[in-house]
Amino acid sequence: MLLSTITRRKKIKKLIVIALSVVALCYILSPVYWVIVSGFQTERALEDRPPHLVPTKDVVTTNHYYYIFTGNIPPDSTLMLQSMYTMSGTLVYPAIINSIVIAFFVTFINLVLGFPAGHVFARYRFWADRKIFLLMLATRLLPSISIVIPMYIILNRVRLLDTKVALICIYTAMTLPFTIWILRAYFKNIPIAFEEAARIDGCGYLKMMVKVVFPLARPGIIAALIFAFMTSYGEFVFATVLTQTIASKTQTAVLAALAQGMSTSRGMIAAAATLSFLPPLLLATIFRKHVLAGVSVNLKF
Repeated sequence: MLLSTITRRKKIKKLIVIALSVVALCYILSPVYWVIVSGFQTERALEDRPPHLVPTKDVVTTNHYYYIFTGNIPPDSTLMLQSMYTMSGTLVYPAIINSIVIAFFVTFINLVLGFPAGHVFARYRFWADRKIFLLMLATRLLPSISIVIPMYIILNRVRLLDTKVALICIYTAMTLPFTIWILRAYFKNIPIAFEEAARIDGCGYLKMMVKVVFPLARPGIIAALIFAFMTSYGEFVFATVLTQTIASKTQTAVLAALAQGMSTSRGMIAAAATLSFLPPLLLATIFRKHVLAGVSVNLKF
């Protein structure tokens, strides 16, 4: 009798947890679902009440994506709808490419610099190592808005304003401290005996890092690099202030400008937003196992 009561309580608790999880999942994913669905609906359908949560054939359209990728207004659009397709819509696709390129280079630099730096802070002791490490992390406590004006002045003087190089340098400075912090903590959880055995077998430092340390720390490295990619891909303040033309504008700046239009097509905004979150979503899906393994490490100062 007692055993059956305990079993029944466990089942009830499990059902409650499942129900709450489903509610939380719906709450989190419902805005994403509505953005995706809105991008495939006509402008008139988006004004209907109640909204078309499950679009039917008579309201489905791909005109918004057609305009974003081609820059041509769909021929079957009305005159009023044509006026809602602003020029900013044609900048969405190149801006997403800019964001991917910038984030890729930031991620690559984080790998080249953060991997050995994290290992050095984890394995070696030198003068003021802890103070240097904490000072490096403290730089990330400064809000972006407080340093964007000085950065604007500096970049303007060195003629790097409105360039991808400027954003790559700034985003690298933003993400590198966290990359080093994550990798330092991950290296501390790897037994040093593996490295000592490799050195005894005749491996130099570089060969040991590539052949031994890198495979063991792969989950932590991937988690840190994805964090760097996401941060640089979705940054808004510097991308808005320090860029002026599509040569360097990122998707966050273009989407913000697109959404500010009073008569801009809501379907086109939804389509642009859907395209913007596809790259990081795809990246997170591909490396989800490594990310889960990497972020489970105990992070300490």
